[in-house]
Amino acid sequence: LIIRWRRMQARILEDRPLQCYKCLHYGHMAATCQTDNGLAGRCFRCGGAGHVAQGCTADVCCPLCQKEGRKA
Repeated sequence: LIIRWRRMQARILEDRPLQCYKCLHYGHMAATCQTDNGLAGRCFRCGGAGHVAQGCTADVCCPLCQKEGRKA
């Protein structure tokens, strides 16, 4: 790969696993999600209800980890 007359190396990134935006679990997408765990419509940044991640100012927190009692 040549950029601005310099030879550059490029590497192919590994594929990321599918992650559902409804339940946040891996391996499927929201369109085929069968779970009803109450995470739908919540902020992906903090897990709070009533707002979206774009305008969220709360600390970053994983809703799945928090729900399972792990360090979020």
